[in-house]
Amino acid sequence: MSSGNPDDPEAVVLEATGRHAIGDAIAWLAEDHPMPAGTNWTRLLQSLVAVAGTGDVATRAMRRVVKEAARSDVDTSKVVFNYENLAKASDYRGALDELVSRSPDGTLGGLTARELLRAQYANDLAVETLCLAAGVTHSDAKDWFQVGSSGWTQAQLAELLRYLNDLLTGTIQSPIPNSVPARAVELMPSVADGWRVLDTLQRSGVPYEVLLAQRAVGGAWLAHKNTTSSFPNMAAADALCERLSARGIDFRRASTVGGSARQTDLQELSGIHKKQIGLVIVAEEEARFAVAFSSARDGGTARANGDGLMQIPVTDLPFALLLTGLGWASRPETDRLARRFAGRLFTERNLDHLVECIAEFAT
Repeated sequence: MSSGNPDDPEAVVLEATGRHAIGDAIAWLAEDHPMPAGTNWTRLLQSLVAVAGTGDVATRAMRRVVKEAARSDVDTSKVVFNYENLAKASDYRGALDELVSRSPDGTLGGLTARELLRAQYANDLAVETLCLAAGVTHSDAKDWFQVGSSGWTQAQLAELLRYLNDLLTGTIQSPIPNSVPARAVELMPSVADGWRVLDTLQRSGVPYEVLLAQRAVGGAWLAHKNTTSSFPNMAAADALCERLSARGIDFRRASTVGGSARQTDLQELSGIHKKQIGLVIVAEEEARFAVAFSSARDGGTARANGDGLMQIPVTDLPFALLLTGLGWASRPETDRLARRFAGRLFTERNLDHLVECIAEFAT
């Protein structure tokens, strides 16, 4: 479907809706009438922002168009990024064997801080594996015992072992009513000898029902997804940059989205001093366009991320948002982003439209 004269926003809205008066066109959109399959929602959104007011009808029309323009098929619950760099089950088995071999009595509970440190030197998954066996994440343990970039010290490991021993023998009590200390699910709600349970499991294997219980309380891939939360933005940047390169459009890509440019350099180049700047389009050594990337699997994340994006100042430099994830289309707060950034909201579904938008300013 043609999108009308791009320099005449009113003409774009009229043609898209088949109406003859702009007020009727906005009302048509607000009433959620079916639109042709080929509707260029991103172009329509940019035009609607230019001509719509702030009344109730305009707000409902904006919500309808933003919902379509911000629709994304990226569902991070269905994919896993960076699997090749994730520790595998065999890696944890190797770490367990290292721990047991270092223990004076051949059990996990018999480890001393000195031997645990030696195990860590031999296998850098040793301490993490012991923490996971007890139901403690390694990142939490490092925070609790203030482990620096140089790694665990013997004194810190002694504190860790004291904590794990109290946790696994039921010595620790929760200070909060109607709660119990967080242990591995197979040790809940309390045990008298958790070390014995862990030694039995590491020798004989974990029953399948325990594995399912672990997934239920931890969520499938939850911890790994948290560590790879920026990867959808990198994937979107990959796809956009590939298209830009094919068109011969020059750009600078931030390291935060898989490029080599420093964030500070992009801020200086664009004149926008916010860390969200992910891509700056360059022509004749000058910034011509900028793009920010943001991913939100749910509405709550979209609301939080949207608040940050709203802090990006509006300047003379044309600016677009490349949004991925199911959360954006569902949130009315996304409408504010559309108004703030002249309707230039895009997803992986309409990357070609973003490239055309960039080309208007870069060539």
